[in-house]
Amino acid sequence: MSNLPPIDLADLRVLVSLAAERHFAKAARACNMSQPALSARIRRMEEAFAAPLVERGQRFVGFTEAGERVLIRARRVLADLDGLRQDVAGGASLTGRLRLGVVPTATPLAGRLAAMLAERYPGIQTMCASLTSRAIEDGLADFTLDAGLTYLGNEPLSQVETLPLLRETYCLVGPDHLLATADDPVPWNALDQWPLALLTPDMQNRRILDIAFSKAGITPKIAFESNSFLSILSRAGVGAKRAQTVAILPRLIVDMLGVAPLAVRPLAPHPSRPRIGLVVPQRQPVPPFAEAIWQVAREVREPHDNLA
Repeated sequence: MSNLPPIDLADLRVLVSLAAERHFAKAARACNMSQPALSARIRRMEEAFAAPLVERGQRFVGFTEAGERVLIRARRVLADLDGLRQDVAGGASLTGRLRLGVVPTATPLAGRLAAMLAERYPGIQTMCASLTSRAIEDGLADFTLDAGLTYLGNEPLSQVETLPLLRETYCLVGPDHLLATADDPVPWNALDQWPLALLTPDMQNRRILDIAFSKAGITPKIAFESNSFLSILSRAGVGAKRAQTVAILPRLIVDMLGVAPLAVRPLAPHPSRPRIGLVVPQRQPVPPFAEAIWQVAREVREPHDNLA
């Protein structure tokens, strides 16, 4: 024990706050200390580890390679300490902020899950961030997220426990004169007849659609791309007739937002029937927040999207 570096929890919180704020003065305010005091703590840690932790300039630049490693450990220590506190409190007495990363497709599901969590655990506040699936996996790994709602099985996931919640279905949204509103599903190999509005390729939803286009043997005519479903929906049908587009949207998003006066047509099932589910870190002991949201998620499924 005598070989442990002479640092304390306040030092670790300084690093975590600096990573969150990306600004020395803001991090100092978040830690309720002066900026010189914050700088002194960083220097003390650097002396203890005999390595620079922070890249310095006129303003905060970033962490060194050693600093990034210390930051991950700092987050883990603070997360374990909070988990210990929650374990001691236990049950409905859990309190604090649960950080949930959500792919845009799953935002309606996130709302239902957060409402049920608040009912069972009034002391838990859910902070929901719309992120790419890769950012969610990174956030679980570096202790900046407690749980995520993301795609399962389409792309590899590591070091997480998964709970399937629903299968994603799709529909077309666009001007009535283009879609000719009907109940019969549109086959994927017919989607090259319209200019399409889609998510950008960095979003897994788009990569899932690209798989279906490839399997259908078509090259879609992409007229508009965005990382926001709201932008895609607002683009559908806007402009003169020759400039109008058709959006491919998950049914959950269409049902949540409402699309009148645009027309809606169902799409045939995706060939891989993509799943969305809850992911939590694969750690022992299980973090109390992860256990809480896992138990609630087992009950959030509804008959129309239940995988059971």
